Amino acid sequence: MIIPHLQEIKSALNQSPNLLLFCHVDPDGDALGSLLGLGLALKDHGWQVQLISPDGVPANYQFLPGTEYVTTSFTTEGQATAIILDCGDLDRLGTITDKVSSLHSIINIDHHSTNTKFGAINWVEPKASATAEMIFFLLKKLAIPLTVKTATCLYTGIHTDTGGFRYENTTARVHQVAEQLLKIGVKPWKIADEIYDRKSVTQLQLLQKALQRLSVSTDGQIAWISLPYDIVQYYTDEDLSGIINYPRMVASAEVAVLLTESVDGHVRVGLRSRQSVNVGLLAMRLGGGGHPRAAGCILSGTLAHAEKEVLEAVQQALQEAHNRG
Repeated sequence: MIIPHLQEIKSALNQSPNLLLFCHVDPDGDALGSLLGLGLALKDHGWQVQLISPDGVPANYQFLPGTEYVTTSFTTEGQATAIILDCGDLDRLGTITDKVSSLHSIINIDHHSTNTKFGAINWVEPKASATAEMIFFLLKKLAIPLTVKTATCLYTGIHTDTGGFRYENTTARVHQVAEQLLKIGVKPWKIADEIYDRKSVTQLQLLQKALQRLSVSTDGQIAWISLPYDIVQYYTDEDLSGIINYPRMVASAEVAVLLTESVDGHVRVGLRSRQSVNVGLLAMRLGGGGHPRAAGCILSGTLAHAEKEVLEAVQQALQEAHNRG
């Protein structure tokens, strides 16, 4: 993988012994895997590093090495360089966005095609399967050896963002990267067990309620679940994690949607697609962003209004895809 800003990144790292590493709110495996993989590697080689995840570390990722270093806030002493990982835009940092935007220097490392290039240095590689894959190549270029701990974090990021090597972003290159990580000592069966096969009773109870609300369009191309606040108020974001995968399993569905109502009058929208619809672009139309096959946004208003707006937008995108042939 070519790193177009490698010399600039090296220079920024060498000039700043104090580094602040960030990932996005509601962190997934790639966000945390990249944060911890890069953070542990830099710590091991003499940098003073703060690891910041605005929403902390969900329970199903607590097994990752280095989670004890992760905080939800940060302090600055003098000039510090920020490395922001897996964030399509600064707003994905949540309540700390304004504080981060005022930092001396920002390095933006991401693989979202909708990235707004908000950094002083922007390394955005949409062809990468995951930001963790990019970090693998960055550490190689920096001549920093990968330990089992770092490799475990990077493998987790790659595994989750490729859907266990099932999604369209799975490439020959990422399989080669995974092979090298396994040779270092990563145990993929342990990672898979921790992430996918350890659910709390409350998570399974929420899944039961969610599946009861599964809907499918008359032509079968759209499958969605809408969860009102009177249901989700009793559950955490972690409990909601992965539910969108179930409408995606509907055999005829090209687009899957999960709508979750919040107490503050907003609706969080998750979008997934199989092949014909770029949901990253669709989410951008709705004020969000993401990948061609996985994206999201947040809408104001009632759940019913959001559902109508999203379904109309999805239907339009499907029609546009049909017209393109």
